Amino acid sequence: MTPPAIETHELTKWFAPPPRFGRLLHGSATEEGTLAVNRVNLSIAPGQIFGLVGPNGAGKTTLVKTLCTLILPTSGTAYLHGIPLTQENAIKRTVGLMTGNERHFYWRLTGRENLRFYAGLHGITPAESEARIAELAELLDLGRYLDRRFDAYSTGMKHSLALACSLLHRPTLLFLDEPTRSLDPLAAARFRQVVQRQAREEQRTVFLVTHDLHEAIELCDSAAVMVKGELHMAASPAQLRGLLRPQERCRLEVQGFDPLWLTELAEAETIEMKMEESAAPGVAVVTLSLPQGNKAPLSPLLEAIEQHGGAVEHITFTPPSWEDLIAELDGAPTSPLPAPETDAAAALPLPTSQPPTPPATPPRAGTPWRRLRARLNKPLLFLRRDFLMEISYRFGFVLQLLGILFSTTSFYFISQLLTPGASGFLEQYGGNYFSFVLIGMAFTGYQSVALNTFSSVIRSGQVSGTLEALLMTPTRLPTILLSSSLWEFLFTTLRVAIYLTMGVLLFGADLQQANVLSALVILGMTVLAMSGIGILSASFIMVLKRGDPVSFMFSSLSTLLGGVYYPISVLPGWLRLAAQFFPLTHALEAMRRALLNGASLADLWRETAILAGFAVVLLPLSMVAFRQAVRLARRDGSLTQF
Repeated sequence: MTPPAIETHELTKWFAPPPRFGRLLHGSATEEGTLAVNRVNLSIAPGQIFGLVGPNGAGKTTLVKTLCTLILPTSGTAYLHGIPLTQENAIKRTVGLMTGNERHFYWRLTGRENLRFYAGLHGITPAESEARIAELAELLDLGRYLDRRFDAYSTGMKHSLALACSLLHRPTLLFLDEPTRSLDPLAAARFRQVVQRQAREEQRTVFLVTHDLHEAIELCDSAAVMVKGELHMAASPAQLRGLLRPQERCRLEVQGFDPLWLTELAEAETIEMKMEESAAPGVAVVTLSLPQGNKAPLSPLLEAIEQHGGAVEHITFTPPSWEDLIAELDGAPTSPLPAPETDAAAALPLPTSQPPTPPATPPRAGTPWRRLRARLNKPLLFLRRDFLMEISYRFGFVLQLLGILFSTTSFYFISQLLTPGASGFLEQYGGNYFSFVLIGMAFTGYQSVALNTFSSVIRSGQVSGTLEALLMTPTRLPTILLSSSLWEFLFTTLRVAIYLTMGVLLFGADLQQANVLSALVILGMTVLAMSGIGILSASFIMVLKRGDPVSFMFSSLSTLLGGVYYPISVLPGWLRLAAQFFPLTHALEAMRRALLNGASLADLWRETAILAGFAVVLLPLSMVAFRQAVRLARRDGSLTQF
């Protein structure tokens, strides 16, 4: 039997209140949690368009993100095409998500480059990617705009690109979260036509979240209303049509109103009227129900009240609440669903005792060789993305070069002042302060990159929304994190080369004895050790959002204790001991001996072993911490909070 496209059993999401310390950190005084999704039971047949409507804060987006594995459910189960939510990568291969907030793209890249990047993360080869992009561009009329930067797109173009991105990997299940929210009526109508084609011609299941009842009625085969986390099923969109003309309450405060007039006026005007108690003497409160948006029956009623000697002092209109609409929906008779193309029932509440459909076999992303090639290709995608973004800031690169020149020149003149008096401390490094400090300035950049890049990747991804988009692809977390730092490490290597070249050519730094092999090995060990610290820093950013004690501690103390601007031999004994606990201390010591004294790896065995020890301990520990941080963010629904 073909499993339903979506099947949930008592699916629940409870956002617990933050602990007292967390409330202080985030400035929140609330002590109550939020029940966002309350025991949802749902079954949707393949090929259906299912609509979910409801007010803001009803839990609609939380339900969608839970089904897309971006938020962890508190209890209950869910299956997408028979695949449980615990098999995240299998789910991501079958699901496409489009939101109406346009926050999944890199604004300084073109539409084409954005699509290429996400296609690669889904394991699509470059040739297949180009063909698929061309196909979607024709479908969505994007061809003229693909090579424009995303920040130049109109709202309609951004929505079209977002839909194209969600369809890149040919998902069998498409989630659309308020996709027409910002579109004009004509663009929204065209968008709905594309969605209908996807469902009818491509047999793609569509889960549509919308505030627009007209849109749900026009598009959907089945629908439901969600209020305060609870799902209220409509057997067909025809039931929703009755909610378009709900009753609006009107409250009249009338001076000199005789209760005996009530029946007479109600019969004459054919309006349901009631009397309520009033706190003011001589004032009667009359409530009546009017079809929403139709106040025509009110004028003759007001005239009739005045003719009877009454005076209307105040009129208040109250639109129907969603609770009123739900009461009307639940009380209406259910009509049968249109017969789906499959034999499964669509969009009906499931008994809680019904056993889940057996899991289907998760889809695989091609042959083992193709999966390996796609995995190796992903770091190159991140490298290309960051390179293209960097060259879009051409003037910034020129300023960095000038900054290197100015700082190198400043320390050259400082060295002229200090070298004679500091020669005793610098004897083991050749006695020249400029060469000593040049290496300190150049290679400290690797610590700065390691400490700041990983956390800035998380912070910028949360701010821009791209982190959520990355986690919707079947790409492993370590790949996302490490690949996002590649460009910064390569760019830092370029800056180090410029530092050293300027120092040698312009200011006479002596690197003739440099042992390049030893320096490269030390550099590799340093990057690994520092990366472990940087990923720990990113873990704190993921959970605390702004507070990052790891980066603060290592940035400030390493400058003091690492020997960047002076040898640690000038420090008191207890500070020299503390300096041994920082990787930068051993990295700079080994790098100076390799570049200034020509020390071999055998000579540097102690520093190499210490750096290797830092890397072996910190890298696995930091990855475990980061996985746990992401899990906490998914549990709390805070992946995009910052």
